[in-house]
Amino acid sequence: MLDLVLVLVLAAHLLAANLAGAAPLVAVGLDIRSRRQHDTLAAHTGRYLLQQSLIWLTAGLVLGGLTLAVVYFANWQLFAATASRLPASRFWWAGPEIAVYYLCVALYLWLWKSPADAGSGHIVARRTLGVLAATNLLYHFPLLFTVIGVYASRPALDAAPLVFRHAILDAEVFSQFVHHVFASFAVAGVAMMSYSLRLGRAGRGTDAQQVAMWGGRVALVPTVSQLLIGMYVLMQLPDRARSGLLGGDGLATLLFATSLFCAIVLMHWLAHVSAGDTERRKIIGTMALLVVVVVVMVGTRQRVRQERFVSLGHSNLTHNSRTAESARL
Repeated sequence: MLDLVLVLVLAAHLLAANLAGAAPLVAVGLDIRSRRQHDTLAAHTGRYLLQQSLIWLTAGLVLGGLTLAVVYFANWQLFAATASRLPASRFWWAGPEIAVYYLCVALYLWLWKSPADAGSGHIVARRTLGVLAATNLLYHFPLLFTVIGVYASRPALDAAPLVFRHAILDAEVFSQFVHHVFASFAVAGVAMMSYSLRLGRAGRGTDAQQVAMWGGRVALVPTVSQLLIGMYVLMQLPDRARSGLLGGDGLATLLFATSLFCAIVLMHWLAHVSAGDTERRKIIGTMALLVVVVVVMVGTRQRVRQERFVSLGHSNLTHNSRTAESARL
């Protein structure tokens, strides 16, 4: 039961964090379009994404706290032991980094005026703020917790400190980070589709269709790319974990196959939305399917890590037994 709660809370946290991470960059793209093509709809959509990024980062922080609370009851000792191997500064700077994000996005919204009124200095400043907010968030937090998750599931016969910049170049860590970044843009694209529903309810059918198509295209490209990135992630897993996904562990294999099937269906639906099939039912179904894909993928990852933790426990137990035997001899 605790494992299921962890999967659901972690999936919700990742959805919120993904949106907060990529939304400012997508907003910059919409900002450029609004300026070049005098497109007020693009400007309104970009500002909507910035507003949502502030809301969902706040939700992500709350959900992140709940995730840590569940981890506390599930496997806190291993998590804490791995986190303690990282420099304390990685955690001390978490607050200021989050504050920088809030400040940059809030200033971006304040500086984003209509194309006719905004000066070139304001335009450069606000776009720089958007890039800074997104890259700061995407660099620090996904990498930090990916490093902890990966290294917690590896045998560690001592408590040697981890050099963060070396750890992020680890193939398994880096592949999962790339996966997270692409997923962030997919979530941001689907968030644009949610804005189209609001426009539709306001009677702006043409604008709603346009925004839905934009969102579908923003989400489609990273979702399709995830097929190759997923293969990259799979190849970087340890042999035992990869074997579990490919038939060695029935539950892990079932979850993995389900996530692939749902991801392929999601691509199909996003392609339809991108091409102009923007019926309300299709958009809501696509949004729901994205949530299902994230939940199942998180479940797959947690199952693999759980099996690695069990293996790690046996490995450390064997090592301790051998150490004790050597001491007696």
